[in-house]
Amino acid sequence: MTVTDLEKILLGEEKPSEYFEAIRGSGELENMFPEIYALIGVPQNTDYHKEGDVWTHTMMVLDEAAGRRDKVNFPFGFMLSALCHDFGKAVSTTVSEDGTVHSYEHETAGLPVVRTFLERLGADEKLKFYVLSMTRLHMDPNIMARAGSKMKKTNKLFDTVADPFDLIELAVCDGLGKIPKCDDSEEFLLDRLAKFNETMARPYASLKDLTDAGMVLSDDKDEILSYAHKLRLAGVDRESQIRHCISYQKTLKKNAGDDTD
Repeated sequence: MTVTDLEKILLGEEKPSEYFEAIRGSGELENMFPEIYALIGVPQNTDYHKEGDVWTHTMMVLDEAAGRRDKVNFPFGFMLSALCHDFGKAVSTTVSEDGTVHSYEHETAGLPVVRTFLERLGADEKLKFYVLSMTRLHMDPNIMARAGSKMKKTNKLFDTVADPFDLIELAVCDGLGKIPKCDDSEEFLLDRLAKFNETMARPYASLKDLTDAGMVLSDDKDEILSYAHKLRLAGVDRESQIRHCISYQKTLKKNAGDDTD
């Protein structure tokens, strides 16, 4: 199985789960896709997943994703992310505590497994970066939506992921691909994405802006620019970003014992 073969399946089948169910029934799943086979029988928290094991949930999410793949920016990467998103639940993160199943940090624990899976298929760097990014962050949108997180936090998430719109769609599919369905996050997330795009379209403090303001950036350049970017994500306007950066640089120099200014 190559990445091209899998692309045809994930983008061509109305319900990709039927393909995987068929090869499971033929006894070939473990040989062809050991990472997916490992999901069979892995328990989940029944408060949130009454549909059954991780295999069942993954197949449900995959079919939900197939219904949305035509609207995302990277359809194949999106479908692969739906397939891979819970690989971490099959490793050591899934435990039972007082009769309740937990899969702590499965979104990061599964990254080495996802990477191995993608490399065996022959995925290129763009595809690997996208799927690993989406897998690592797939839990965050729904968590933030349910918590009503501040815009600064959702802006940071959207700025970090490979594709923020696709991440929202993956999170929605993750919520729909289970019993009971959770379909209450999409409106909040899309509204926040619109605000993020508005924020990123505004003028911001560039390197030229900072040097034009009289700042001399040398060893502290990366740190100052990173600070300016954080201010941008927080919704601070360009002129205020510049003033804050000037003040921040003075603080850095003072803390380093450099009072030459």
